[in-house]
Amino acid sequence: MRKENGRSGYVVVEAAVLLPLASILLLLLVYLCSYLYQSCFLTQAAYVAAFRGSRFPERKEAYVQAQLDELLQGEVLSFGQEERCVEVGLLSVQVNLTRETPFTVFGEWIPGLAASRSALRRDPVAYIRGVRGIRDWRKRDG
Repeated sequence: MRKENGRSGYVVVEAAVLLPLASILLLLLVYLCSYLYQSCFLTQAAYVAAFRGSRFPERKEAYVQAQLDELLQGEVLSFGQEERCVEVGLLSVQVNLTRETPFTVFGEWIPGLAASRSALRRDPVAYIRGVRGIRDWRKRDG
């Protein structure tokens, strides 16, 4: 580089190379954080919806779908719409969520988001009575 007034132009050349690389790295970091946030959010929403549905299994899939809608309305970042599958069985409630990301065109490198959670059907009254019965049984024998 040519020196004028004792200064060289190397800093300008280095900045011209490093600033675009730093910008790309920053954008990739923001995308990764968004990807992780959405993955955690979908997993949590799937479990909470399954858990709420397991408490009231007589309300069936419509109740779980309504709970899932309510939970997903609070999402801050979103890549787009997701596919939902809700199954209320005799023993458990299963919620499956899948969502495509903008970069799924790259194939296996960046897979789409998927969350699958289930919760066993619960009868809180019977559970509490069972725990109390075990505790009383232990007191009698111990």
